[in-house]
Amino acid sequence: MNMEEKLKAHFLNLYHMALSDTEIDTRELEMLYLIGEEKGITKTEINSVVLAPDTIKFVAPETILEKIGYLYDFARIAWADGRIDENEKRLLKMFSEKFEFVKENIPSIVQFLLDEAQKDTPKEEVFKIVNENL
Repeated sequence: MNMEEKLKAHFLNLYHMALSDTEIDTRELEMLYLIGEEKGITKTEINSVVLAPDTIKFVAPETILEKIGYLYDFARIAWADGRIDENEKRLLKMFSEKFEFVKENIPSIVQFLLDEAQKDTPKEEVFKIVNENL
């Protein structure tokens, strides 16, 4: 399977999230690989993205649910080590801005996603909650 550019960018960004607290916990890497597995992407493909970051350009998700899904993946990586660092929160807010959410809504979006990730809510359930509130 060849990873499309959008997914390559997403996994590189997920890796940045794992790095944002200045140390990569094995649980963060395990979560990175688990997210890859959920999307049908191998560890080898993820590693090739992480090892060649200069070949990848940022590609924003297009739909609201795709944006929420990507941000939820970031929140899952952030919680993987059992704690949230301010840098992780800041990076989640930055990606929310890059995904063009309304600035005033970003703090509540970030908090909602971090709360759900802490509870290990399935992504489909997060989508359902979001859909009910659109």
